[in-house]
Order: sequence, then structure tokens, then C-alpha cells
Amino acid sequence: MKSKVQFIIVVILGITTLGCAQKRIEHITPKELATWQTFDKGKSTVRDDMLIVEETEGSDGYFLISPKQYESDFTLRYKVKALSESTVLITLFSVLQDGDKKTFALPPVNSTPRQVWDWRSTMKHYNLTINNRSHGITPFFFKNIPPNSRGFNERLPENIMEVGQWYDVEIGKQETRLWFKLNGKTFFDVEDSEPYQKGRLIFRISGTTGEKVIFAKAALKDIVLSYE
Repeated sequence: MKSKVQFIIVVILGITTLGCAQKRIEHITPKELATWQTFDKGKSTVRDDMLIVEETEGSDGYFLISPKQYESDFTLRYKVKALSESTVLITLFSVLQDGDKKTFALPPVNSTPRQVWDWRSTMKHYNLTINNRSHGITPFFFKNIPPNSRGFNERLPENIMEVGQWYDVEIGKQETRLWFKLNGKTFFDVEDSEPYQKGRLIFRISGTTGEKVIFAKAALKDIVLSYE
């Protein structure tokens, strides 16, 4: 009887260990995030346990681009806080340029907003845009199929964030399912029959231009990717 109990315990421990081994966790620290490739005019500042990102004069959005590609299936979690009333928060993931190049090609520094849009449109990616009240629209989530198509294009009826508050973001991709949660509540949950595979991760902030220019500014922290 004792041997049987010991055998059961060993089996349970083995299953538990296997489950733990299959889940990998990757943390992206503020210092590491500050070293990512950037595009357009802006600056990043490490402050305590967070990275402050903000647009500067002449900016039309500020990009932080990961130096590597991440796996096809993952769960990305992070905390974010908009620090100005104009801040639009954009996450692009599974980003892949033609040819699967090791170096990420950027448009010329003096590119117009239209040229930047065209550059983004040539890349395969998923686009999640939230906190876009200042642009007069509501959060949306789409799959970009170059050059000008959408695999899916979902939109929320109203905005879901306020300036000056921390929010827990979760973005997931598991086989054909993609989802977005804010503070534990699911807002987007879609199926993509032909999902993109591995690709880069891009964080972008964007403010308002025109007659009333207000620079975007946000804080990011506790960025974690997990893989099953």
C-alpha cells in the first residue's frame, strides 16, 4: 500500500513538473525596453520601475520596436498609464516585413505621415489601438494584410480608459484565437483561420496634431510574455 501511495505521489509531481517546464516566462524590464529601436521624434526615460515614453516637437507618433521576433503563440501582459489627454496607445504584434530580415527597415526620418502609414501598411501585423478618444474614435483591433486589406476589423462602441490611471493589459494569441483583456475583462476575442506566425512587437503612442497639438505621453511597466 505504501509503495502504491509513493508511486501516485511521484506521478503527480512528475505531471506538475512537466506542466511548469512547458510554460516559459520572459520579462522585459524598463531598461531593456529603453534600448529598443525607435522611430519618429520622442524620448524614453526610465523612472523607478517604469518607462516613460513621450512625443517631442514635430512628432507624429513615437515607436518602440523590439530587436527580435517573438514566437507565434504567446500571452503578453503589461501595465500602462496615459499621462496626457491626447495619448493614443497602440500595440502592433506578429509584425513581419518582407523577406524576414534580421534588421528592421525604417522609413526615412523626414517621412510624411502618409509615407509612415504606407510603411506600416506593407508589414504583416495585428493592430490593437486603445484610449483613442482624443482622435474621435473608439478602440479597434484588426489584422493588416499588405498592402491594403483587413483579415478582421473589430471595434468597440465606446472608450474604456481614462487618463492618469494604471490599467492591466493582456493580449493573447493561441493558434487561431486572439484576444485582448483590460483589467481582466475581455473586450476582443476573435478567430483568425490563417494566423500570422512569429514576428516583432511594437509599442506606439500618438497624440493630436493640427490646430491643437498635444503630445502623447505614457508609462509602461511589468511587461511579461509567457509561452505555453
